[in-house]
Amino acid sequence: MNYNKKDNGFNDIDTDINIYSNSSRDISSHSNKGSYSVKTENQLPNGNKKASVKRKKKKKLRFLKVLVTLLSIILILCIAAYAYCYSIINKMERVELDESDLGITTTVYENVKNIALLGLDTRSDDKTGRADANIVLTIDKAHNKIKLTSIARDSYVAIEGRSKDKLTHAYAYGKSQLHVKTLNQNFGLEITDYVTMNFFELARVIDYVGGVVIDVNDAEMQDLNNNIIPNTDFGNIECKPIETTGEQLLSGAQAVCYARIRYVDGDVERGNRQKEVLTAMFTSVKRMNPVKLPEVATLITSECTTSLSSKD
Repeated sequence: MNYNKKDNGFNDIDTDINIYSNSSRDISSHSNKGSYSVKTENQLPNGNKKASVKRKKKKKLRFLKVLVTLLSIILILCIAAYAYCYSIINKMERVELDESDLGITTTVYENVKNIALLGLDTRSDDKTGRADANIVLTIDKAHNKIKLTSIARDSYVAIEGRSKDKLTHAYAYGKSQLHVKTLNQNFGLEITDYVTMNFFELARVIDYVGGVVIDVNDAEMQDLNNNIIPNTDFGNIECKPIETTGEQLLSGAQAVCYARIRYVDGDVERGNRQKEVLTAMFTSVKRMNPVKLPEVATLITSECTTSLSSKD
């Protein structure tokens, strides 16, 4: 490279640098100083070029094999999980409702699905008795919410074929079919499905999830120990008296008795206590070892009777 220096810089620049490509691959130095040669891949010897192509193909092939293997494993796991969940859900006892005879006369719940959750006051496993708890589970797709609404068991309603009576008696007169129809006719809820669970079943589920934490006040403790617990027969499930007030862990039988209190402050608060027990159950489940969750699902579904399909 030759240059002539003038007052303020360089005037003439001559160079003997030869550039064959803009690529920066394989730059080699020559004996002549200041002279460089850049070879592109096309200028490589045939043997080296073929080896490079083979290496690239092998890398792509390895990547594809790993990707296909991972996708296959994920697919197998998804299919297995679906089959397992379906087998659990399929264990639920099903008694369908006659949808042509549910007393539905309105069409206002386009984006809402209402399901009747009925807690039966049976002291045995024969699925008879009254609907002691009446909770409407609302799946609100418009607002992406799930809501629980209690209806007092002693609500004085019209029961088809029975004139007027307490809502709780509708189940005793005609089981789920008449009870759902009574709810629709009196409250316009458009319910087409239900789930029932009796005392024994709820107590067993609560015990499996490790009990529930409930804040018991003095009036509630007195009613539990003097009126509810002594008069509730859980068969071979033990129900010990409450020893102290305040926040504490209740067993399944104790929690069910707590949900039945109503003479302390009325049926409305009884409904609130029922929802309190359900919410506490959800909290207990979330704290459980995930390994135990499939058994929780198995226990709950096997202890329920419903009109819902496996898909639902």
